[in-house]
Amino acid sequence: MSLPGKKWGLLVKKYTVLTFFIIIACVLVAGCTTPTIKEIKPVTSPSPTVTPSLLATTPDVTVTPVQMSNSTEIKKGQVNVSIGNYVGELPVFIDNKTAGNVTLNKPLNTTVNVGRHAVRICVRDLCKTEEIVVLSSGPATVDFGEWLTKEIVTGPLTISLGGYNADLPILVDNITVGNLSQGELLNLMVSEGNHTVKVCVGMICVNETVGVKFAKPANVDFGDRLRKVAEFSTPTARIVNTRQAGARVMVDMEFINPLTKDITFTTMVQCTYTYIDPQGRKGNFKQITVTKSVRPGMRANHTADIYLDGGRSYVIEAPHILETTFK
Repeated sequence: MSLPGKKWGLLVKKYTVLTFFIIIACVLVAGCTTPTIKEIKPVTSPSPTVTPSLLATTPDVTVTPVQMSNSTEIKKGQVNVSIGNYVGELPVFIDNKTAGNVTLNKPLNTTVNVGRHAVRICVRDLCKTEEIVVLSSGPATVDFGEWLTKEIVTGPLTISLGGYNADLPILVDNITVGNLSQGELLNLMVSEGNHTVKVCVGMICVNETVGVKFAKPANVDFGDRLRKVAEFSTPTARIVNTRQAGARVMVDMEFINPLTKDITFTTMVQCTYTYIDPQGRKGNFKQITVTKSVRPGMRANHTADIYLDGGRSYVIEAPHILETTFK
């Protein structure tokens, strides 16, 4: 019964030995299933670019930024345009574009690109053009005063305030041409045609339209009209009436503000009087201070009371204003 087992073990050993010899034979025979190992040459390729880390290899360096000039920046220059003593307001054109207006006391100052420009003014249908070169280093100036004097027909105009006591600005066509005081004359040469002449006392104005012709004097006197519409040219406090009732004196006052702003009056009023006491009739006076605010161009009324003392049978003189200030 043990014989078959022994035969099986011998058989296994035989196959194991046979398999071993087969493997060795295959290794020795060329072209067997064992692959031939060939030499593989490395492929040469460009070395990769290595960017060093600034944090790892670059030392701390302070870099100053370079200020690059803007090649597209347009340089600018200034132009000043005036009209001498010409009375009027004229439009100014630069390169056929409106640049603003110029008057007697207010030249036109404007900024344009550096380079060559044409500046023009016109009086009605008559125009004058001046070529200028504008630089950034300084202003280019154009004065049309001489041309206006030679080419524009003008006539004489005289303005006065008559006996009106004031120092007031005078306007021709809404342009201030000077100041006038009592007894003075303002002589002007203005272009032919109709002009509006105006003078103002604070908020109160009077004006007149006058026609000017060549070599024919035109005169405007505002004295009478100013006295009618603007009796006072400066802030004024005055006493308009006084009443007495025993020891009480009532003073009616008027405060006049011809200015264009609110003002506050501070006025000191004095009343001189006599009275009787046991020793006879004696003299005395009383003073009071009145404060009143008045709006621009307005008048305000105020009644102030003065109380007398010292006896009886009071006889008063007319109260009067000692001093008036305003702010």
